[in-house]
Amino acid sequence: MSIFSINDNSGYTSILSQSKANKESKENSKINFANTFLKQNVTKLNEIQNKNSQTLIRSEVLDDELNSANISNSNNTNVSVNTKTSSPNYDIASEFKNSIYTLKYKQADPLVNTSNIASLAYGYSVDKDGYMGEDFNKAAGLPKDFKIHKSTLDEIERFNEENYFSSSSKNFLGVTGGYYTNIDMADTIRQYYSKFDQIINHSFGNSNKTSFSIEDLNSLPKGYSIHNTDFKFMFQNLDSQTITNYYNTQEQYDEIEQLGIFGHINTGLQPLNFTPQSMQTQNLDSDIAKDTFNPDMSVYPQNEDGSYSKEALFMSFLKSNSGEVLEGGNTTLNPLVKAYIKAMTKESFDGSLASLDDIMTGKVDFASLLKGYAQDGWLDADIYAMEKGVAWQNTSIGYGGAWFDREFNNAKNNGWKASNESINSFVNSIMDRLNNLLGQTRV
Repeated sequence: MSIFSINDNSGYTSILSQSKANKESKENSKINFANTFLKQNVTKLNEIQNKNSQTLIRSEVLDDELNSANISNSNNTNVSVNTKTSSPNYDIASEFKNSIYTLKYKQADPLVNTSNIASLAYGYSVDKDGYMGEDFNKAAGLPKDFKIHKSTLDEIERFNEENYFSSSSKNFLGVTGGYYTNIDMADTIRQYYSKFDQIINHSFGNSNKTSFSIEDLNSLPKGYSIHNTDFKFMFQNLDSQTITNYYNTQEQYDEIEQLGIFGHINTGLQPLNFTPQSMQTQNLDSDIAKDTFNPDMSVYPQNEDGSYSKEALFMSFLKSNSGEVLEGGNTTLNPLVKAYIKAMTKESFDGSLASLDDIMTGKVDFASLLKGYAQDGWLDADIYAMEKGVAWQNTSIGYGGAWFDREFNNAKNNGWKASNESINSFVNSIMDRLNNLLGQTRV
């Protein structure tokens, strides 16, 4: 039959079928090429990573219009890879781009089985259920089978870029891009998990415990103190922090909080909340939600027996620390933000007379220091509150509130002054309470 016959479409159908087959073959060719490339060039790609800055890598890999990159093969022959080319092997598919990102951007583990990767996030593999892969766990110092969900990392990024402090700082400094130029999620999680693991081991020993009952939750500390060897304003590094005290009861926590205020001590106090409520997603108003680190807890469900997983407890620990991005690894701030934080760090002062660590190690004679400040009148409000038995609380009716301020100022105007007896009583009370508490909580 003539090919010009208007009633015969069998040839047209055949052409469509062949075109579809050619397209599928081309796509398979791209994927097979990417997989083969990965197996053969892991070492070479890692060498390339070491020679290029993170900025170059990101622009080279993540830009939608990928610029050409020169990759040397084993025969030292330069092969030019372009986004626009007639060759199907070098028309880079998304699988290939992600593979390069994995190897170059995050210093990928060559042993990772790429066939099990459903997707990639932050330079690491993600499984089909959205949990980070073993390569992420290895980089973050997590147990091999630890399940941390990608959505948690997304929430860390969102909160740190969109909270009030970051947003207002960017507006003030005229930053048009992100607060961070790069966030090393693995290193941030590594630092948090290291401290979290210390806390779990403090309560349960090195038992590799992975499920926790309500009784277990109640036995965990309510807070701890740290000694910070490298203080930075709003950009912390937990590797520079040493845990000095654990407050195993709420009474101990409240006591050190009160002593810190009355005695003007930098306690390095960090709260902990391991209640069942902390292992639930918070239902927040939109205005509050923006400034709250609130990971989706549905991906960390309770065990069948009603106990809580170690992953859920770790999320509670992250919440207690507000999920802040930490200094370290390949995390980098916007240059304008970095300069701003550096200036703020130099000028910041918390008003304390001494740190808890300096008191415990005897670097300062805190009793003499406290007495000297009291004699100079700097602690009159504290002494007046203790004299009158005013309860310490941050409300309008307690110490530090509007009611107390009014009463104290009236007393001062009527001639009240701290006597030597009141000063000695105040100093002795603070020291007795402090020494008693340190004896119970010191590491």
